[in-house]
Amino acid sequence: MAVISGTDYLNISNDLASAKDTTVSAKDDLFIAVYRVVMLQVILPEVDLLSEFWDTYLVNSQILSASTLFLGAVSALQEHVLRRSTNLSVDEYLWNNVWPSLVDPTFQTLSADAGFTISDMYVDLP
Repeated sequence: MAVISGTDYLNISNDLASAKDTTVSAKDDLFIAVYRVVMLQVILPEVDLLSEFWDTYLVNSQILSASTLFLGAVSALQEHVLRRSTNLSVDEYLWNNVWPSLVDPTFQTLSADAGFTISDMYVDLP
């Protein structure tokens, strides 16, 4: 069977985790921009900017917080390793193809959100 290699799986899972972590950072950056506008303490710039900056933060923070942005890709990866190999679970695939390397904790969460659990023994926990 043609299944993705453990190295490629690990690289892709790390890319997805990094992308998710970057969205969290982007949300924080948007909030900092709003905070900076508030801290201007000059009425006209605050009046001109605050409403739009706050609305931008609210709309985008909900989008950026959602794991759903990544679930299709995570599901496709997990379904691939189950469908194209003889492994009966993602853990079994990790044991046979990735171990002793470990996946990122963010990827573990994304995978769980997609319906595929990954045991802690396969995760690079802090």
